[in-house]
Formats: sequence, structure tokens, C-alpha cells
Amino acid sequence: MNQEHQATQALEAAAQRRRELRDALVALEHAISSPSQDAETWREGVAAQLAALGDAFAEHVAETEGAGGLYDEMEEIAPHVHGKARRLREEHPPLTQAIVDAAAQFAGPFTEGTDLDAVRDDMQRLMGRVVRHRSHGADLVWAAYELDIGGAG
Repeated sequence: MNQEHQATQALEAAAQRRRELRDALVALEHAISSPSQDAETWREGVAAQLAALGDAFAEHVAETEGAGGLYDEMEEIAPHVHGKARRLREEHPPLTQAIVDAAAQFAGPFTEGTDLDAVRDDMQRLMGRVVRHRSHGADLVWAAYELDIGGAG
């Protein structure tokens, strides 16, 4: 395959979205791990970073699933990745919903007695799901192009 070592426009755009998604995850982790003595300020900071994560994830979905996007291109040049691309597409709706649900939890003041440690644990699990999705995406790109899409550091 002549294209397998060339960065295409779809691949470059997906790599940019990947970096943006990583940056949003790092910012969310920073917000989650910040001191929570003032629960309202903490909640607002996390809410803002969850919104940024939601935006970055929506851009990722649009870039990979859109017509002529990364998944279409990969399936064209490397048909053997079709099943893996389908599984990644199938992960998008539940991950999107999980981000929306998390954002709703942070939309207004917490009720008295909210266990902030449990809330942090929930956010870390959500982040773990997104990180796993990114990892599977990198594996898929490697299978199709034999290129590391980057964005890990």
C-alpha cells in the first residue's frame, strides 16, 4: 500500500482532534484533583472542564465519523479494520451520553452531603473510558496506516 506511511488530510485532522481531546482530559483531571474545600468553586471548575471535554469529544466524533472522515478513509485503504472502526463508532454514543450525564451532575450546586470523593471517582472512571477509546483509536490507526497518530504526551 503506497499510502500506508503518508499522513493524509483526514489523518492529520484526526490527530489534531486527538491532541485536543488529550488536552481536555488533562484539564479535567487538573480540575478534579484541585482542592474541594469550597465545593461550589470546585464544582464550577469541573463543570467548565467537562464542557470542554464534551466539545472536544464532539469534534472527535465529527472528524472520525463524518463523510470522508478518518474511519471512511481507513476502511477504504485497509478494509481489514472495518470491524474495529465499527466498534469505535459504537462507543461514541454511550461516551457522549456519559459526558452529558456528568455535565448534568455538575450543572447546579451539589446537594448537602454529596460525597465529593465518590463524585471524583465517577469522573475518573469517565476519563478512563475516554482514554481507553483514544488508545483503541491509536491501535486502529496503526493497523490501517502503520503510523503512530501521536497525542500521547
